[in-house]
Amino acid sequence: MENTNKDKTKEINQRGRGNIALLGFMGSGKTTIGQQLAQKVGWQFMDTDDLIEEKTSLSISLIFERWGEEHFRSLEKVVLEEVASKKNIILATGGGLPAQEDNWQILREHFLTIFLQVDFSILYQRIKGDSRRPLLSQYSTPQELEKLYQKRLIYYERSDVIINGNRSEEEIVEEILYHEKISSLWRKR
Repeated sequence: MENTNKDKTKEINQRGRGNIALLGFMGSGKTTIGQQLAQKVGWQFMDTDDLIEEKTSLSISLIFERWGEEHFRSLEKVVLEEVASKKNIILATGGGLPAQEDNWQILREHFLTIFLQVDFSILYQRIKGDSRRPLLSQYSTPQELEKLYQKRLIYYERSDVIINGNRSEEEIVEEILYHEKISSLWRKR
């Protein structure tokens, strides 16, 4: 097993990816962890939702309301392609971004991907009642929302690294900083 991990680390480093993408369901802490991590390593932090809002001058909720989820997903792809051309970026992705195959191709080529895996019960406590999350209005019960979570898990689990996100922010950031598959990115600076 140890040899397999070393081979995987070598493969990740040989791809030449100089960016990190944080993946996970809404409420998993991608933005918070990403900001803290970027500050610690001196990289730039970006969030796909923020970039879309800047590009359109509209809130994510309003984009969903006016044009629907499909239009929003096309904007996500455009933003992802723009960020992929940069280096030393820590990117917090939207929860549905990895569920699009075209996006996975971009992620694989330009980012080391990290899935912040959080139990659904914890996620739900974090996000319930958050009016800034348009999908919450489409999934009226926790059970419906959990089905969406389960559907997306197969995409999240493709990540290069899976981090237990059921812990404190400090513990998560520390694990990422010193993880054998990731820490070599900081040493290359």
